[in-house]
Amino acid sequence: MPNSCLIVVCAVTLFWSSAWAQPDTPMPAPPQAQQRLMQSVVAVQTQTDDDASSTRSLGNQRQGSGVVIGTDLVLTVGYLLIEAQSVDLIDHRGRKIPGQVRAVDNINGLGLIRSLVPLRLEPVPLGDSDKLQAPTRLWTLGHSESAPTALELVSRKPFAGTWEYLLESPLMTLPAVNNWSGSGLFDEQGQLIGIGSLLVQDVFGDKLPLPGNLFVPVNVLKTPLPDLLRTGKRAGPAPSWLGIHSQARSDGGLVILRVAPNSPAEQAGIEVGDTLLALQGQAIADLADFYRRLWRLGPAGSSVELTVLRDNQTRAVKLVTGDRALSLKRPRGV
Repeated sequence: MPNSCLIVVCAVTLFWSSAWAQPDTPMPAPPQAQQRLMQSVVAVQTQTDDDASSTRSLGNQRQGSGVVIGTDLVLTVGYLLIEAQSVDLIDHRGRKIPGQVRAVDNINGLGLIRSLVPLRLEPVPLGDSDKLQAPTRLWTLGHSESAPTALELVSRKPFAGTWEYLLESPLMTLPAVNNWSGSGLFDEQGQLIGIGSLLVQDVFGDKLPLPGNLFVPVNVLKTPLPDLLRTGKRAGPAPSWLGIHSQARSDGGLVILRVAPNSPAEQAGIEVGDTLLALQGQAIADLADFYRRLWRLGPAGSSVELTVLRDNQTRAVKLVTGDRALSLKRPRGV
């Protein structure tokens, strides 16, 4: 790394390390917005059956936050709701409110909860996350927090998850905070512009590894929202799904970390430790490249060919892609 880059890395790391030392220190949000935010962020508690396939990675009891966006509607992060058989909301007064899953959108990673009794809480309007550019001052609030915490939007670099998930323009923030699972991210007008999803280690990218948070921008919800509310799913065919967790290798290709039971990948004989070298005969550059090309080949039910390396031998594997939702137990309420 050039000396000038190293100096920048050290300076930025030192600054944000000092800020991160007390990541949950509240800072004042705009006065006109703070009161509404405090009563519109709720706790989300869900439970799945013990035999649910997602229990292995997510557990069968999950807890996070959600934000009231309608009269009886709460927006949260989707993984809290996958295969959920019971849902409870807890408001700022400690009132426990039964709910049910309205939708889980595996494409954008968000989920919707419908309360079964009146919330009697003021909804937060959705802002315009597309117009946000780094650097921008924002505020986050999760359940049980006494005040919003100030964050800085520092990048909007694409994020590719190991579980066949891609966000082209997430909201990457500093300093890192702990209460991120479904927490709200708000602008100066008190509008909701993101939902907390992950703690990541590289908000600036690999050249400047620094931990922070990834928020899913609300604009990815706006187009599918009417269909999600009406039917519990997006209109149109589901995107292709293989049923693998993978990560890029430094020497090229993707190493398989996990294969979902009864998935297209398992049925085709792909195993943990295999390396995917190519899709349709073209080398795979990284996770994002792989997902974009896979999904361009067609929706669930499409035929694809993978070049797989195992024990220093390569082979072509042909398979038919599946629908991720069909591999999961249907949440109660959808």
